[in-house]
This record gives sequence, C-alpha cells and structure tokens, in this order.
Amino acid sequence: MEGNMLTAARPYLQLLALLTLTPPPSFYEGALRGCDWRLWMLGFGCYCFCILLLGIDVTYVNIRILNFQILMLEVEDFTSAQGKVQKLCYPLLLIVIHGNMLIYFRKLGSIYTEIAALERDIDAASQSLGGLGRRLKFRQRLAKLIGLWLLILSVAFPLVSVPSMTEYMDWYYKIFTELLLVMFQMKIVEYGLFVLFVEELLLRLRHTLIQLQQEFTNCEHHALLQALCVALQRNKQLVARVWKLVGELEIYYTLPMMSLFVNNGFAMLHIVNWAYIQTLNPNDCTNCRFTRFGNVLILLLNLLIPCWLSQRCINTYASINRIIHNVRCGAGNSNPEWLSNILREYVLQMEHLKLRFSCRNFFDINLKSFGGVS
Repeated sequence: MEGNMLTAARPYLQLLALLTLTPPPSFYEGALRGCDWRLWMLGFGCYCFCILLLGIDVTYVNIRILNFQILMLEVEDFTSAQGKVQKLCYPLLLIVIHGNMLIYFRKLGSIYTEIAALERDIDAASQSLGGLGRRLKFRQRLAKLIGLWLLILSVAFPLVSVPSMTEYMDWYYKIFTELLLVMFQMKIVEYGLFVLFVEELLLRLRHTLIQLQQEFTNCEHHALLQALCVALQRNKQLVARVWKLVGELEIYYTLPMMSLFVNNGFAMLHIVNWAYIQTLNPNDCTNCRFTRFGNVLILLLNLLIPCWLSQRCINTYASINRIIHNVRCGAGNSNPEWLSNILREYVLQMEHLKLRFSCRNFFDINLKSFGGVS
C-alpha cells in the first residue's frame, strides 16, 4: 500500500481489521512474503472463525431469552418471527462480511493499487500547473469525518442500546452482543472511508481542471495551447479511471451494504415493535423508551451518512462537467478546433459515464434514494 491517502487511512483500516471487517493492510504490502504471509493469513482466518463462533453463540442466547420474554408477555406469532429473524442476522452478517473478504481478497488489493496509482498520476499531472495549492489535508478530513464517526458510534451506540437490553441476559453476553452490533455499524463506516477516497481524487482533478481553465483564458501561444490540450486530455482520462474505480467498489461492497441496509431496517422495525409491546409491561424501565428512540435514530443516521458522502461525490463529479462548459481559449468566444474536439469528447464522456454509487442496481446509495426509502 503506497500513497499518502492510504497511509493517512491506515489507522482506521487497522481498527476495522481488528474487528474482522476488512483484511489487515499489511497483507497487501511487500513486507510479508512466502511462509510468513501464509501464517498471518491462517491466523487472521482463525480469528475470523472465532468471531463467527462467538456470533453464533450470542445469537443462540439472544433467541432463548427472546422466547422466554415472548412467553412471559404472551405476544407470539409476528413478534416471535420478527425477533428471531433480527437475531439471526448476526451470524448471517458475519458470514456475508467474512465470505466477501475471502471472495474479493485480490480485488481489494487491486482497489488499493488503483487508488495509489491515481493519487500519484493526479499529483504528477498537477505539478506543471503549480501543484494542488493550499487545501485541507486529507488526514484532517479523515479525522473530522471518519474518526468522529467511529468515536460517536463507539460511545453513543452502547449508551442507547445497552440500557434497553433485558435484565435476563448475563453482563458478558451483553458486552458480546454490543460488540457485534457496533461491528456491523462500523462496516458502513468502512464504505464511507472508500467514498472519501473517491471524493478526494475528484476534488484534486477538479482543482487541476480549474487551473487549466485559468491557463486557457490567458493562453496566447500555440505551443502553450498544445501543452494545455494534452493536460486536458490527461485530466479526462484520469476522471474516467476514477469512474471505473467506483465500479470496482460497487462490486466489492454490493453484498455487505445490501445486507447492512436490510439488517438496519429489520432492527428498527423490531425496536419499534418491541417498544410498543413494552408499553404493556409494568416492569419496563423508565428511560428505555428514550434509549430505544435513540437506538433507532443512530441506526437511521448510520445509513444517512454514507448516502450523504456519496451525494457529495456525485455533486463534485457534476461540477467538473460545468467547468468544462466554461473553458475558453483567450478572450474570444470561439475555441480552436483542436481544443473544441477535446472539450466535446470530455462532455460526451461525462454524459455517458454517470457517477453512481449503487448495489448492482438493486438500489442507489445517495440522498434521493435514502429519502425515497425513509
């Protein structure tokens, strides 16, 4: 793993690897080779298997306690079926996440390689135009978005979900259950991290395109015009590579993100249904109705944030198209034929290569789709 962007994201990737949500970054570096690499892979595989066994055990305990409460409150049928489906999501999600890591292990490596290559090529293309200028460092943006997101999930989610857990469950099973619930929500954070990679690449390309637009405005020499046209052509190719990268991310994250959206939906329905049932229970805690509302709110917000980040990427991509339409050579209204052809190709590319964050066309991940679902 090379490149400043991946280096800045390394602490977050290591934390996610500790939770068995993604392979450790060191697996894609040249430091581990041969026997050492196989031993680390075997160790990580055993660790993932232990987490899966823990998830199965926690699910079994949760279903037993759920059945006991349902018999005690005499609310069978729908509540029983809904509750069991929601609890069975724990091992199923672990199987989906771990299986997806195994199937697309090499694809994730190619995604890392492409991100590093795009960062290197974009930076090289901007050097002739004075570099990327003074922009907010990517490490700071990660800390403000991903770091804060992880911190809020780690603190706020247990605060609203643990008090709602039944008193019939042992304290250590409460900890294990909460660990699994937080893990699943952090998988959505991982997706948001890669969306931020795409947004950073697009912001750098847009910055370079704005510099090119300014250079074209002041261009009066034929040699300079040729050099700027070559730079514009290169910018167009880099944008197409970013679009292709989004397609690779879609393939890698389709199954986990679909499962997580369904899981959060089932969880919210179960919490609302259980809150209604508990209104008939005189022994229900006083603050539980507020913590259940907070639980639903966090689950909903955790689906909103990746949609918002994806929408920001889409808006940045669309702004590139608007800049292209405003490129003019010199003070005149007409552009040279060579420049006009490149701009026409660029516009056609942007029209045909629409940027979409989706789960294989099952649904899009953006604010419009989120609004339609909610």
